This record gives sequence, structure tokens and C-alpha cells, in this order.
Amino acid sequence: MAVGLDLDQYQLRNRVLLIFAPKPEDARWEVQNAYLEEGEATLEERDVVVYGIFEDGPSFAEERAVSHEDSERARAEFGVREGSFALHLLDLDGTEILDSSEPLPVEEMAEVVDGKPDD
Repeated sequence: MAVGLDLDQYQLRNRVLLIFAPKPEDARWEVQNAYLEEGEATLEERDVVVYGIFEDGPSFAEERAVSHEDSERARAEFGVREGSFALHLLDLDGTEILDSSEPLPVEEMAEVVDGKPDD
């Protein structure tokens, strides 16, 4: 069963990391996914849930499937062009605190969450 992208359900409980890619086989997604696996504990410590949103292929919200229609709506809402990679991190209150057009190591995301200045 596919779920919608009701991001409000996470407010004040979780941060949301939305990762957009053309397909799960995209090289940028594969790099980002490797970063996520390496930094799994760091993400858990900061209460981050991960969404993978693909143009072509099964999208997911945590462990649940996301419909193609909801994936398209999310791409439009976050201004992600077709064929693009994008990463958006939302804070506990739902505000966007980080966006990138390239894969990022989890440590960089953690620095933003923790409020550490960039080096």
C-alpha cells in the first residue's frame, strides 16, 4: 500500500530527509545511499527519517512505498527538475535547513542539525 507524503506527521518528532533521483540505479543515489548506510546511527541519533523519491522506480518513505503520483507532487513541491538529484533536509518544525544538488555525507548533515559552523 502506497502512502502519501504527509510530512506534517513528523513535525516536532522527526527530521525528514528527502532524496530525489531519476531512478534507484542513478550513480548519485548510489553514493548517497552508501553515505546513509555508513551514517545510519548518526541519523537515528538525530531522529531523521529518510524518503527516497524516484521518477522511475519504487519510491519510499522510511520502509513504506510511496505512489508515483505522490512522488511527482513532491518533486513539484520542492522544485526538483526531471533527471535531477536533490537532497532536502527538514527540521523538526518542518522548515528546510539544508538542500543540495549533490550527495552529502551524513556528517555534513549532522553538523547542520547540530548547529555547528562550516569549516
